[in-house]
Amino acid sequence: MTRTSRHAKHLGVSIAVALFATAQSPARAGPPAVPEGAAVCVACHGAQGEGSEAAAAPRLAGQNAEYLEHTLTMLKAGTRLSPVMQPIARGLSDAQIHELTSYFAGLRGVRASTAAASPADLVRAGKELAQIGAMNDPTPPCVSCHGIDGRGVGARFPSIAGQPVTFLASRLHEFQVRAKAKAPDPGTMTEVATHLNEAQIRQVAAYLSTLPPFEAQRASAPAATAFEDSAH
Repeated sequence: MTRTSRHAKHLGVSIAVALFATAQSPARAGPPAVPEGAAVCVACHGAQGEGSEAAAAPRLAGQNAEYLEHTLTMLKAGTRLSPVMQPIARGLSDAQIHELTSYFAGLRGVRASTAAASPADLVRAGKELAQIGAMNDPTPPCVSCHGIDGRGVGARFPSIAGQPVTFLASRLHEFQVRAKAKAPDPGTMTEVATHLNEAQIRQVAAYLSTLPPFEAQRASAPAATAFEDSAH
């Protein structure tokens, strides 16, 4: 076999392998289309749903879509209160809520920028609270409901990993205020928050904010069949 024919044979095999690999590989989907109304969301939650320290706005990127949809539905109905979010939610149709929450759940946003890293001792103390709980009272660890590394579990327990410090702290404060207005049900976040003092809130918020956001689709996570406004 001549050098030219050997080269032609090798080239032919290479092309055939390349064509076979292409045929076996699914086409990559492009970025999701930005739904109408998303501009209102990104004003606080970031262009990629990464959240905002300055606005104390939570990360939406990669969050469970059912959880986001249920939250907006509660805000629209007034069963969950938020002076900022309720007027926005009331202006959305059910179809728009579904479209927006599906869109943000599918994003893989960058981490929210922080003004300064939390002190190491604060993060260490927060890690103990999140993974073990408080030893001197019945405060359970965050991971007992929100999954390993705060990844979230199904539609009821949202991902808390990589959320902005300011949002995490303000949300825990909201639960504490709610508990003063009405005795919380045992085991809910409202009840858990009553066991935390200000130092512990700073600690656990600092730690959770350092965790990498978990954005893989949770196809294997157990789906919730019921929601509690007092839980999350």
